[in-house]
Amino acid sequence: MIGKSQSEPEPISSVEALEILEDRKKEGELAYEQQLAYEHAKKFAKLSKEKAEKLEKELQELGIGKKLAKKIIDIMPINDLQLKQVLVFEKRSFDEQTISKVMETLNAYRK
Repeated sequence: MIGKSQSEPEPISSVEALEILEDRKKEGELAYEQQLAYEHAKKFAKLSKEKAEKLEKELQELGIGKKLAKKIIDIMPINDLQLKQVLVFEKRSFDEQTISKVMETLNAYRK
């Protein structure tokens, strides 16, 4: 398209994808790929939308970027090792204190 710039896509969590797909499902039948995505999101979304948004804000306050925060919410690592494997995709390193704070925050939402 001439004259239109494409912005970078905004990452969304499984919870947000599930909500979007549920809205589309109410409007009519989902396409095959959408149905697969809906079933996947339904199976793996671990928090409600409100909790996920609140957790994302708390993770960002701890210095985690928006994209990485959404990935952490999708995965909900259960120990430090899993969290470190997710954090490796960030272009900076995190100290042990930050990692323990993130794990404490995640454990609070896991209950």
